[in-house]
Amino acid sequence: MRLELKLALIGAISKIVIFILLFILMQQVIDNQAVKHTDRDLIKMKDKTLSIVEKIGINSFLNIERDSVYASYNMLKDEYISIDIDPSKNGEKLVFSNEAREIEDEEFDFRILNYRFEINNQHYVLEIGKSVQLINSLNKMIKNISISIILLVLLITILVDIGINKYLLTPLNKMILGKLKTITDPETFDFSDLTSSTSDFVSLNNALNELMHKVSESLKNQQRFTANVSHELFTPISVMQSKLENLLLSNDLPEHFITDILEQQEHLNRLQQIIKALLLIARIENDQFAKDETLNLRELIEEIILNIEDRAQMRNITIENAIPAGLIVGKVNKSLVYILLFNLISNAIKYNKDNGEIKVSCFNNGPNFNIEITDSGIGIEQDQIPKIFDRFKRADPLTGEGYGLGLSIVKSIVLFHQGSIDVRSELGVGTTFKVQFALTDVNVSHLS
Repeated sequence: MRLELKLALIGAISKIVIFILLFILMQQVIDNQAVKHTDRDLIKMKDKTLSIVEKIGINSFLNIERDSVYASYNMLKDEYISIDIDPSKNGEKLVFSNEAREIEDEEFDFRILNYRFEINNQHYVLEIGKSVQLINSLNKMIKNISISIILLVLLITILVDIGINKYLLTPLNKMILGKLKTITDPETFDFSDLTSSTSDFVSLNNALNELMHKVSESLKNQQRFTANVSHELFTPISVMQSKLENLLLSNDLPEHFITDILEQQEHLNRLQQIIKALLLIARIENDQFAKDETLNLRELIEEIILNIEDRAQMRNITIENAIPAGLIVGKVNKSLVYILLFNLISNAIKYNKDNGEIKVSCFNNGPNFNIEITDSGIGIEQDQIPKIFDRFKRADPLTGEGYGLGLSIVKSIVLFHQGSIDVRSELGVGTTFKVQFALTDVNVSHLS
């Protein structure tokens, strides 16, 4: 998950928690305020009723001879007023309560005000009620409006936070992360300064530039060292090779000497191959090859098969060339692509089973062009796959058997063409090497 989304998510969660707590508190406040508001309305109704009583007299409400109770309620029965003689003549003067009252054989819940007063030495009790259902309806409406406002404010604040985070992290996303994504070659790295008001981002960009300067210089020194050492080794090895050849021309050498000389020649030949491979890698990494050639991929595979088929025939291994005829690939170095595919097919033969199969195919995948070399060989252990492209990496430290420089050369050639290489393998089933190049310079009309 991206940093700006994480920040927005954390902000949203914290706001949601705060709003939940605020809503719980608000519920209590609304309930309390609703009760207080109702009580104030009841007091106003009490004062208004007493004012009317004072003006027209209590007898207008009560006819003592006929009935000692006055009661009035509205049509919806959500409010009522009653005045009765108070026989107790004691108790609190003003009391609020929630009680049920029966009106016309129906029972309703009311918020009730009880008020005791005295007129002409006669004690009376005034009772005014408001329907609890009416109060709850108003309360519910207020709560729904409050929830809607809270959710709207929450949504607006989250969107504002996302926008602010995106704005603040723009230098990181566009400049620094953009640089990190394109780190494939220090020579093409963007060392430009970062313009930002956030000093942390500027410091990070400067540190990244400084690090890549050091990496670039280190790689250049390593490449120069490899090229120089490999080149310098050629002369003494050639001299040793010549001397051994001269010794073999001598007719008076014992037979066991001849065997030793031939063995040493094999070691020297192997050393020469290693030096040539190192020089090739150094030249590739120093960008000493052009990439302005085109090649017919099927014809190139046919040429490789022709040059290597004797090794395949010795083990009865069949090689299928599934590349479409006329498929043209441009902006490559033909010699390097030949070495790349030759090494992969050669390895497919070397690590295959007798009577095995090898298939060379290609396909396009979005903006990429893929070449696959699949074999039915012994496979590679999963923990060894990340190591197979390392130079001189030993697969088995006990036997000394390793991967040599062939796959290291393959990877260097792929990177030289701004491509990538992936490996899928299963022990006892086989291995597939997938080489991926950009599709822009491939004649896709020949791809199925």
